[in-house]
Amino acid sequence: MRKQSWKWVLGLGGCTLLTAALAGGSEGVKGALARFTSTPPTVINRSFLSPLSEYFGTISVGQHSFVAANTVVRADPGQSICIGSDTNLQDNILLLALRNQPLPAGGCAPRATTVRDRVSIAHQAVIKNSVIGNFTFVGFRSRIENSVLEDGVFVLHGAVVRNVRIPRDRLVPTGAAITTQAQANALPLKAAANSEFQEEVLEVNEEFAEHYVELYLEGGFDAVSGVSANPKTSFNPRAIRPTLSANVRLEEFARLVGDVRLGANSVVGRRTSIRADEGAPIIIGERAEIEDRVTFHALKGTSIQIGRNLDTDDNIVFHGPLTVGDNLTIGDDAVLFRSKVGTGVTIGSGALVIDVTLRDGVTVPENAKILKQADADALR
Repeated sequence: MRKQSWKWVLGLGGCTLLTAALAGGSEGVKGALARFTSTPPTVINRSFLSPLSEYFGTISVGQHSFVAANTVVRADPGQSICIGSDTNLQDNILLLALRNQPLPAGGCAPRATTVRDRVSIAHQAVIKNSVIGNFTFVGFRSRIENSVLEDGVFVLHGAVVRNVRIPRDRLVPTGAAITTQAQANALPLKAAANSEFQEEVLEVNEEFAEHYVELYLEGGFDAVSGVSANPKTSFNPRAIRPTLSANVRLEEFARLVGDVRLGANSVVGRRTSIRADEGAPIIIGERAEIEDRVTFHALKGTSIQIGRNLDTDDNIVFHGPLTVGDNLTIGDDAVLFRSKVGTGVTIGSGALVIDVTLRDGVTVPENAKILKQADADALR
């Protein structure tokens, strides 16, 4: 049986007007007021949509899908967005359907950004005016614009795909820029290990869709926002609340989940997500200065441990397995994944640091791709 998709309309022109006209003579208010709401559902079609994410426009959602906190799903007037079944959108993603810009045919509507079934979109990715096929994966901080990813495509972290069609089951390398059809056609096929990884990610997020729904139905808004325990899953069977030491300050819409241990005198910026609902624990030492829209997460069975005096800029991905010493400074838009980092390291803006060991005191230049241990060993 074909899975049903539900649709609702939000935003300007799609709001439900509840009342109009409070008395024009209200103290401090000139003229009549109109009250409206455009609050999307948190649970719809057996899917979970974080109430800390932002939704605008005409949006359709399939069954058993999961949208994490602080993601933006925006369809401009005259555009639409479709999210398929068994699909997951992780923290701090931008999923956009913008008017007055090119958009390929083949989506769920004539002017639609479409993410089909069994798709994983990883933290801080941007999907704009594109069609994403079944069983695809888009990595951390990758950017897909005016493009079609056919079924089975695997896009690695920090890649840019623009104005092309990626053929079925192709692999886009880490940090690659694919902007011509000739480049797209020349991409290699993904390996069996890539498909296995996709299946593992989908299994985890299918449990999240189920158990975050249960959390919300049992505990309401407070159970799935702010600082809260993780859902109980097969891989994380204990519900643990974050531990915040003295003088910790959380800015608006910060999201902390599960076995997070945050050191004293630390600050967590707006729209930052620290999610110990899959890998755990996530330990961050004292005097951390974490800016806005930063994501901390870890693969199943792994953890993140970061020393004292962490100093971040905005829009960064920290993903476990990850071990970091004291005094890390890291710039905007960087990715740090599956690595060991010494003390006193500086990582520049836009850098990709993946699957390496960085010794004490090294500096990673802006926009560098440190993907092999030889690259890491060559750093000054």
